[in-house]
Amino acid sequence: MPNLRQLDPNLRKALDALLDERNVTRAAARLKLTQPAMSGMLTRLRESVDDPLLVRARQRLGGGGAAPAGRATRRPGAA
Repeated sequence: MPNLRQLDPNLRKALDALLDERNVTRAAARLKLTQPAMSGMLTRLRESVDDPLLVRARQRLGGGGAAPAGRATRRPGAA
């Protein structure tokens, strides 16, 4: 499993936005990317670290989102 510090800096920024926003569309908007571009980055991240990182959460009042999974649940500094 590769060290996250060895990832492309743009993928690290995408990972940070995805974990903060827990939503691909909002993470894309935050980084001024399209949703398909962010989805592609999430796919690259998943393949790079061999981990799902985020999984779809059940729809709930106020909108859905994604929940951290695997290594993403052990994110350093996460509250």
